[in-house]
Amino acid sequence: MKNSLSKLEQQEIAEALSQFGLNEKDRETYLALLGSGETTLTPLAHRLHCPVTTAQSAVGRLVDLGLVRVTARKSRRVYEAHDPAMLKRIAERQLQELAGVVPLLQKLRTEPTVSGKIQIYYRERTADIFHEALRCRSKLVYEIVSARDIQDVLGEKFHFTRRRIKEGIQLKSLRVESHEIKKYSRVRHVRELREAKFLPKELTFRGSIMFWDDTVAFFTTKGEGLAWTVESRSLRETFEQLFGLLWSVSRKMETASDEV
Repeated sequence: MKNSLSKLEQQEIAEALSQFGLNEKDRETYLALLGSGETTLTPLAHRLHCPVTTAQSAVGRLVDLGLVRVTARKSRRVYEAHDPAMLKRIAERQLQELAGVVPLLQKLRTEPTVSGKIQIYYRERTADIFHEALRCRSKLVYEIVSARDIQDVLGEKFHFTRRRIKEGIQLKSLRVESHEIKKYSRVRHVRELREAKFLPKELTFRGSIMFWDDTVAFFTTKGEGLAWTVESRSLRETFEQLFGLLWSVSRKMETASDEV
């Protein structure tokens, strides 16, 4: 049987059988049994060119795995390989057993200890936060902003949008309508890698929040001159869920007609 297969096919079979814990001699024995039908140990050992005791050990492992059946005939034991489809049934059974064990193993798992980090920025150093956002691994930044106030904090020279586009970073933005300073069309949003909505009109706050990866940034107004970042996965998850809730009750921000 082995000779009827190409080297690549033999390699594929060897790699697949090794996943079931079969060593080289086990694999040779199994393939020999597939090609010989019913047999006893002595003829099998001759075919494998190995001692009878070696063949007996390999056959015993295959029987334990459920790949080979053994029947007693008078004083002899006769061995025969099961249909290869048995491999699939064994794998399915192992997956079912593993699925039952995984929840138990998860109970034993210790959550990694991660210390939160807080960093405070004053006035002109506030722009450093935007530099950090431009290095986000996820390529996605969320913001809940008062545009007029955040623009005052950043200044006209920073060009965050242009830099963000250059880095291929998407922006998902919730904005205070009464503090908006620009008009945006659907086409412009697409071009500038932005999804944006206006918050409900009764929300008129002037502070802003941004978050990305596991960092949440908070900004006060320019007059107060204070901003800070918190590195915390749990806090970011909290704000991501709050953002989703606000997004669901906000309306699209398309205040200009599409550019041609």
